[in-house]
Amino acid sequence: MFRVLGALRGGSKTAEETMTPEERTKTVLKQAHDFELALRAMDYVLDDRAEQGLALLDESEKKDGPDHTINVLARGVIEFLEATLGFEAAEMKKASATLARAENLSLKSRQRAQKLALRSSSLYPPGTVYAVTYTESCLLHALLMLFSESMMEAAKAVLKLRKSYYMLQEILEEIKKAHKTKKSMMYNSEASESSASFITSGAPFHSVDIPFVLTPEEQKNKDLLKFAEEVHKMRTERLSGAHIGNPPAINRLRNELGLQAMDSLPKEDIKEHTYLTDDIDASQATIDEFIHSGVNLCFGILQVVLSLLPPAIGAVLSVIGFRGSREEGLRLVWKSTKQRNVHGCIGLLGLMFYYDGPFQFTDDDFDIPATVNKLSTTKTNDSMASLEMDGPTLLHPGKILEDALLQSRALFPNSALWLLNEARMLSAKGRLEEAVALMDSIEVSSIHMRQVKVLMIFDRSITLVHLHEYERAAEDLLSLLDCSDWSHALYTYFAGCCYLENWRMCQMGLKDKEKEAFYKEKATELIFNAEKLLGKKTFKAKNLPLDRFMLRKVEQFKQTKNALKLEDPLDAIATSPVHELAYFYNGYNRMTEDGLELTKKMLTEYSNPAIVAANPDQELIKNILLSLTLRRLGDVQEGCDLLDEKVLPKFFSVVNGKPKYVKKTEDPWAYPTALYERALFTWKLKGMEGLAESKEWLYRAQGYADDYELSTRIGMKIKAAIDRVEHAN
Repeated sequence: MFRVLGALRGGSKTAEETMTPEERTKTVLKQAHDFELALRAMDYVLDDRAEQGLALLDESEKKDGPDHTINVLARGVIEFLEATLGFEAAEMKKASATLARAENLSLKSRQRAQKLALRSSSLYPPGTVYAVTYTESCLLHALLMLFSESMMEAAKAVLKLRKSYYMLQEILEEIKKAHKTKKSMMYNSEASESSASFITSGAPFHSVDIPFVLTPEEQKNKDLLKFAEEVHKMRTERLSGAHIGNPPAINRLRNELGLQAMDSLPKEDIKEHTYLTDDIDASQATIDEFIHSGVNLCFGILQVVLSLLPPAIGAVLSVIGFRGSREEGLRLVWKSTKQRNVHGCIGLLGLMFYYDGPFQFTDDDFDIPATVNKLSTTKTNDSMASLEMDGPTLLHPGKILEDALLQSRALFPNSALWLLNEARMLSAKGRLEEAVALMDSIEVSSIHMRQVKVLMIFDRSITLVHLHEYERAAEDLLSLLDCSDWSHALYTYFAGCCYLENWRMCQMGLKDKEKEAFYKEKATELIFNAEKLLGKKTFKAKNLPLDRFMLRKVEQFKQTKNALKLEDPLDAIATSPVHELAYFYNGYNRMTEDGLELTKKMLTEYSNPAIVAANPDQELIKNILLSLTLRRLGDVQEGCDLLDEKVLPKFFSVVNGKPKYVKKTEDPWAYPTALYERALFTWKLKGMEGLAESKEWLYRAQGYADDYELSTRIGMKIKAAIDRVEHAN
């Protein structure tokens, strides 16, 4: 791509001499100014003030010249965030259109910068920053297309990913080339001689945003000086978090999670602007910062996404020339978080989802240490000397991730998005009640971004399920019917399962019987009417995987009712479905010991006609969930024996040294899941001595390949575990 666009430059006579020195300098400063405005606009969005951010972009576009590239990309990033937070078809379509426009503008802007030989970076060739904006818009657009259930869109997405991949590789080559000629990213004496200095009545003003020597006339030009100082001030305020009207962020920076830590913050304010971390490089030009953080973020995300794709897709992509490394991808995303801009924030959101999201790719119990390089203090390809994160740290970043999140909480005090991520982190640490208290500390109706409001309610409902507070969880789930365009059928079914569990607890004497009739009525109504909502709120043209899961479960209940000739439909439900749903949201890794004991009691002591009938498929589901409960309670061998004796023989055996599968369809998610969990049991029982056996169980889980419901979710979890054990000591 670089070579193709380079051929369009034209002859040398059409280069810089088409612009006067002053015009050239103004253009370079204006570019830095526009990028700072766009970064500010995107930060408004990250502080839950999207209207102000979009208004800033609108105002900038009215004043702009012909180049709106960064404004359009900023708008596309804002819409991308909204789309991926809610996964609503209309939002995704709008974001895709904006990002497609940003792609085209990026190529045109890069071509123009090359033709004019317009250097806006002291390190990289003209137009490099627009190669980055092109890559970013292309990658984000491709990710949106991958979420489509259209095979045509998915095929187009792969082509876009490929373009992003090769463009990023070319940019990385330019970065390596620059670092061979300049041994440090810091502006040394040699660089200073080719940078801009203004003559002022006081101390000379040096602008890192102008990467060339000014003419004597320009050095005395007060308008240019004022413009350069304005860009410098915008960057300084952004780096300290004082650019969107909030008090200095340093006053809100905590060392610990939770409401109690917020209450213990000192009351006196620090007036001056202070950076939140020593990682921030204030000497870096805006354009260089954008290039470094953008490349790290995009290449990092691309690598992680490629590494998590199911084997069949990954094999096809590797044949056409590109593949991903999870470790290298995570390292690059971590590097992007060191920058105080939207790239760092998107990188952190991605890391939070990866490590502590409702569905984790890194299972807390599968804490295999990976082989990686020792911590290295060599210069990275961003502007800072930093420690390379080793494998175990990448697997469990612990306090490093916590501190990064607390910095964003300090920078964006109005944003429910960062508060939600803090609650998720508390939940991942098993501090469920604190997580709910934190989510309760914000009035949901005050959240401006609708998608975040929906996520807040849904996450709170999931956390309440893990706490066995089912009535409130059900109320939250049903409230989503009024504010979410997502799966109304699933919300309704899930709420019904919560009421069912409360009804069972009343029958067992674990809850006051005063509301027993109410719970029974709601459970019956919601579980068996949920399927009527299918097709009304769907993603693209098809039902979602969890919708298909729900539909299959309700059909099973109806068949059992008919087979056993039962009058009460609730008596046809054997294994408690709310515990099955809890698994999909990592509930067994998050429940407290008391919660796990209650789960064990409900799975083993409750009885009804369907349970007494001992349907083999229902028994299989119960035994999987019970084995996990036992493992988390410390009874690892007992849980493993249960899996070996009561679950695996139903669909798996080894014949002549080769795995043999019985392809069952009653509960498609359960079979590869049981094989995955068996690998984890081996790890918990044998540690590194059982690593080869764990790996074999994971390959067996992967070998149960099928297009079953939830196959992507479970397949990616298996893939992440395989990647981990293959790189273990």
